[in-house]
Amino acid sequence: MKDDRPIDRDKGNGRGPSFQVIDRRGADAAGEPAASESRLPTVVEQYKTRAEEAEQRAREISAAYRRIEEERDAFRERLGRDLERRLDIARAEMMRKVIDVLDDLDRAIEAARVAPDPDALRQGITLIRDRLFQILASEGVERIETVGRPFDPGLSEAVATEPVEDPERHNLVAEELGRGYTLRGSLLRPARVRVMRAVRPESEAPAEAEGSAGPSPSPDPDAPAQD
Repeated sequence: MKDDRPIDRDKGNGRGPSFQVIDRRGADAAGEPAASESRLPTVVEQYKTRAEEAEQRAREISAAYRRIEEERDAFRERLGRDLERRLDIARAEMMRKVIDVLDDLDRAIEAARVAPDPDALRQGITLIRDRLFQILASEGVERIETVGRPFDPGLSEAVATEPVEDPERHNLVAEELGRGYTLRGSLLRPARVRVMRAVRPESEAPAEAEGSAGPSPSPDPDAPAQD
């Protein structure tokens, strides 16, 4: 039978299997930079990166804080100017009202020079006073009522006292020497008043003195007689 397998021509001719040598030194040298670029960062590099990021963040926060401070200062200045402007407007409005009352007083003075009736002058001045008080009341000014009421040191100032025998009237205001006023609940000017003080009647003083003195001592029989 005929054998169809291929005949190995190198077998038996004294030569071994063939191989090929490839020089890869240039390829390895060229691949080193790529390997160094893809390596992970070290711990020192990580800390350095974090420190740089934290420093940048601190600079941003500091800059933002300075901007906030500048905006707040500008807001305070703007608020102060606006408040001063509002106060000027309120003062001007109040002065216009007072000037009108001043005109009424000037007219009353002119009329007093030729008016023969003092009652008419008094009534005119009373009307001017009432108008002025209405202006003050529109701004929140109120009069403090003190006469006949208990003395309140928070609203009144006692400048004199008046003795009374009735103890129930003790510490009541007898007379108002100067009116007091409040402005929207706050004390604007205390009232100057005379306050009543209870005293004991004079008839009780001698009786108490006699009762406290006790019985008079009896004379001593052995004492020498006086001429």
